[in-house]
Amino acid sequence: MSWQQKTLAKCYFHSPVPSLVRPVRDRYQLAVSRLGRWPTFSLQKRNQPNARILYYHRVNDDKDPFFPAISTALFDEEMRFVSRHYRVVSLSELLNRLDDNSTEPVVAITFDDGYRDNYLNAFPVLERYGLPATIFLTTGSMDTGEPLWFEQMALGFKRSTREWIDLELGMPQRYPMRTQAERLDANGRVFGFLRKASDSQRREWLAHILDQLAVRDSGERKDKMLTWDQVRTMRSRRIDFGGHTVTHPFLSRMPGEQVQWEMAECKRRIEEELQFPAEHFAYPNGREEDFGAWNKELIRKVGYRAAVSTIWGINDHSTDRMALRRGGPWEESAAQFAFKFDWYQWVNG
Repeated sequence: MSWQQKTLAKCYFHSPVPSLVRPVRDRYQLAVSRLGRWPTFSLQKRNQPNARILYYHRVNDDKDPFFPAISTALFDEEMRFVSRHYRVVSLSELLNRLDDNSTEPVVAITFDDGYRDNYLNAFPVLERYGLPATIFLTTGSMDTGEPLWFEQMALGFKRSTREWIDLELGMPQRYPMRTQAERLDANGRVFGFLRKASDSQRREWLAHILDQLAVRDSGERKDKMLTWDQVRTMRSRRIDFGGHTVTHPFLSRMPGEQVQWEMAECKRRIEEELQFPAEHFAYPNGREEDFGAWNKELIRKVGYRAAVSTIWGINDHSTDRMALRRGGPWEESAAQFAFKFDWYQWVNG
């Protein structure tokens, strides 16, 4: 946002406008016509479901760029705004409303991976505002206490004493690591390459990259995931849990039988610990290229009711239940978050 937009967002956020316009926004949407020289706006009555899904990962105050998180204070502000100006429902209720063709706009809150700070920092905020949520669990790291594979790599780039590494990822290339910015850039570019590799290649390359970085395991990222006792506590207090695979791979880069195992074993493990059905699944990384259409049938076969992506957009009656859209948070302040989120709600963006 420009400074003018930030100023406008701040004025909007701290004014009574969001509360005053909600009754209109819930019943009508803003239609924009660009047929003439200038765009024209008109209100149209909502005639189909309007469901948004927010998703988060880490919620903490570590300020570690290698393991980015939303701060606890910002998360609190966003949840306070959402609780006051939207009807927040569980993911199950959101799906029911889509099936029933309910036109009342609703929002669901989700978290990916299953970090322990979801219990320590996010859960108290959710309880404060009486908000339900769904957390998608990566069960392998929960059971072992070991960091997810991409966290191992990020920690390697963060802690390595080397000033560069040479990798032949498609073509020989030197990755400088003299500054934090260079290390973050190298980590991002290598992750992008691994995203396109087959699963077996990804695992082979990861081992090679960690060897090149030559970082001894300090235990810095160990035991960062939820415990099953924490999960059971939250489950008893309005938090639902879904599957996010065992090892967090790129599903579109795996053979079908391995994909099915990742989905089914994750579901089995959650249901074993909670004695309650795990009905929903979140694709790791979640872009369309990361899961592929053929994985949807496997999800149905395993027994999940629905799956969520990280493709931004609104969900309505026609949205594929195996590729529900999610987004956010995107902004650095609660005011910018609120302004942008309300604008998307007005225009069904």
